[in-house]
Amino acid sequence: MKKTFISLLIAVTAMFSALAQTTVDDMSESDRTRLERAITLMDNGMPETALEILNNLDKEYPDNYNVLYEMCYAYWIMEEREKVLTICEHLENHPAANFQVYHIAGNCLDEMGRTDDAIKIYQQGLERFPDAGLLYLEQGMIAQNQEDYENAVQLYEKAIEVEPSQPAPYYRLALLYAMSYEPFWAIMYGEAARLLCLNVDAYHGRSAEMSELLYELYKENISFSTEGDSTVIRTTLTKDYSIVLTQDSALFFLPLPIAFEQGMLLGLAPEKEFSLQSLINARGRFIDLIYEDLNDYYDVSILDFQHQVRENGHWQAYNMFLLCHGDTAAYEQWMASDPTAEAQTDAFAEWYLEHPFMPTVETPTLRPMAYKIINLGVPSHDEVNNAKDCRKHSDDALRLARWYLDQPLDTISFLQEKVRHFLFTWSMNSDQIMVELRDCCVADSEEGMVAMMFALIEYGLEHKKKDLGEEGFAYAVKRALAYLDKNRNVVAVPERAEECLKMTPAQLDQRIHEEYNVPVETREVLQP
Repeated sequence: MKKTFISLLIAVTAMFSALAQTTVDDMSESDRTRLERAITLMDNGMPETALEILNNLDKEYPDNYNVLYEMCYAYWIMEEREKVLTICEHLENHPAANFQVYHIAGNCLDEMGRTDDAIKIYQQGLERFPDAGLLYLEQGMIAQNQEDYENAVQLYEKAIEVEPSQPAPYYRLALLYAMSYEPFWAIMYGEAARLLCLNVDAYHGRSAEMSELLYELYKENISFSTEGDSTVIRTTLTKDYSIVLTQDSALFFLPLPIAFEQGMLLGLAPEKEFSLQSLINARGRFIDLIYEDLNDYYDVSILDFQHQVRENGHWQAYNMFLLCHGDTAAYEQWMASDPTAEAQTDAFAEWYLEHPFMPTVETPTLRPMAYKIINLGVPSHDEVNNAKDCRKHSDDALRLARWYLDQPLDTISFLQEKVRHFLFTWSMNSDQIMVELRDCCVADSEEGMVAMMFALIEYGLEHKKKDLGEEGFAYAVKRALAYLDKNRNVVAVPERAEECLKMTPAQLDQRIHEEYNVPVETREVLQP
């Protein structure tokens, strides 16, 4: 690899190593140095010498968690399992204990052949530290070793769900899916692992392994052939051909693997053969397609990262880096033949240092959470078809009404359309509030009426009022006006609404008061 990428690895690793360092507040500076010396000795294969330092520190700082844990780790390296377990039993009740105690104890028991006891220890750790992804990972590896692959996948996915920036579960899932009929998910997890492994010193070898795996998966599942005068392209990236049609909104639920396979076929159409460059071109066309037509349908952080890379002009360099171990000859030829290759490489490396791939709990790369609709938790039409069921989903109605009003309007958004259908159905069947849409300054716009309706739902549920009165009406009109104003680049603001937006607060209050108190015989009730 080019020196730029080597520098990139070192810089990123240094950044995350600094974040991972622990502080020992109750030690003198010289004793902290001694503790760090002991850790360095263990890292260099000298645990016995490290133990001499640690034993002396233990005498000076009895029951110090950091000292005891490092002693435990030294015994682990020396394979003195019983001593490890003895210290762990003490540390489990230590006020400074963290998940690492359960991790090392579980590993120790597993090494001793006490697999069931190891699983119990990991589960005890998760009861105390439910966001410890490493404990799910260890259970997943046990399940995988026992050839219980379905359970292993679920445990690895849970590890990602609670701690999405750790590379190991992505790596494990990539290897498992590479052996399945779903190489698509091996590609998704493998690309995430390729990047995240850069952040951990010990995983640099795995990063290169993922690079080679990604290229081979594409190569094995994409074929070009000639039939008559035509070039025929075939892909076997997924076996998931199930498409779900939602009855309530007539929106079809297209699984991401299908969209990926179809998008890659379209992306490959201009190409004549499989190569590293044709693959890079096709991947780029797929990203353009998915973000042009379905930009809020899928929620996968590695795809969002690819889109960000492409938008910032680093697509060629990124993909060369990503896949270089799969076809080193093509990578080296690109570096030698393209006079801009080194500059592109340098530019991407510099950009990546400022924008590293770092998935969050809200946006992981995770198969069960690939759809924004699922992540947002929009109930289906059938779940709110009567007043009793609507009461069960009142919290959802409040949450989604607030969400909708806070979002920029996107007239082709699948997600916003799904939320609209749910809130319309909920309001028609609910007995918790009376949603009355009167003629007012926002009524000349469909989006204004929708915003007012959702604002009435928001107000009624938040204040637990069925009859919303003038106060609720005023709140809804102002909320709808603000919604129209912030979305004027998407929809036209009606004349009456524009007039109100130019009023002083006192003038607007008077206008809303007059609109609310229109005599009953002349009042116009609108339908959304």
